[in-house]
Amino acid sequence: MYEGLLIVLCPLFIGYIIKTNNTIVLKSINSIVMILLYIILFIMGFSLGQLDNLAQKLPIIAISAATFALIIQSLNLIGLITYDRLFPKPLKILKQEIPSRWRLLLDSGKLCSMVLIGFIVGYYTALLITLPKDASTYVLVLLIFFVGIQLRNNGISLREVIFNERGLITGIIFILTSLLGGTIAALILQLPITQGLAIASGFGWYSLSSVVINDAWGPIFGSIAFFNDLSREIISLFAIPFLMHNHRSSAVGISGATALDCTLPIIQKSGGIEVVPLAISFGFITNILPPILLVFFSSIPL
Repeated sequence: MYEGLLIVLCPLFIGYIIKTNNTIVLKSINSIVMILLYIILFIMGFSLGQLDNLAQKLPIIAISAATFALIIQSLNLIGLITYDRLFPKPLKILKQEIPSRWRLLLDSGKLCSMVLIGFIVGYYTALLITLPKDASTYVLVLLIFFVGIQLRNNGISLREVIFNERGLITGIIFILTSLLGGTIAALILQLPITQGLAIASGFGWYSLSSVVINDAWGPIFGSIAFFNDLSREIISLFAIPFLMHNHRSSAVGISGATALDCTLPIIQKSGGIEVVPLAISFGFITNILPPILLVFFSSIPL
């Protein structure tokens, strides 16, 4: 377990140390992160394509991912909406124009297409090509390093994280309901609870969860984790504007770890500048904890 924690936490904190105001460097880092993400997804699809008895395993992946996504995100909403109603804090400003969700949906489609391309290549080269062992782990280390740089240079201060009470409470409710949902989904699917907890611990960070779980239990569970976490991003694109005016914690919380990257523009456009501190506090928590929880749960013997 400790080796796994070092693999994911060391590059994150090393990256977080690096401070730069050079916009060209930051844009280059953003591009590198996307390239590494595509490579990871290709490798995952490639490994999936080389599985034996593949036709029997694809329905298992689809049903399991859908079960996890439905139960976890439903419990997230129940917990967060209850909090919003008990402690309401509606927006003081009018909603702004929402960026094109279809464009963002297309970006999610590109991620799925990389898995599909890797799957096709892996399926038709099963007897010809094999990837080096732990190839995805090496790519993940680079990815997490650059994510650490992004976290440091997105204007996030520890003061904003620690002293935003609503952000902290939103994060706690989100984490507890996610883990509860993972436990229930595992029981329904007759899986070990530790596997359910691990899959639930991605919080929407699909590049991390898919690699860690793939390394622990193989490409089937890595694929389940990926599609479970990707579904959160897709659903949040449409749920955030709908929830934002009267349920700000629910709107931010449904996005999970993506609150600091791809769904942040939707959050800001839907709720304005007043909701950004909440998103930053919540997003920081849900980006820091997945590496720890994923490695911890995936290292527990089944």
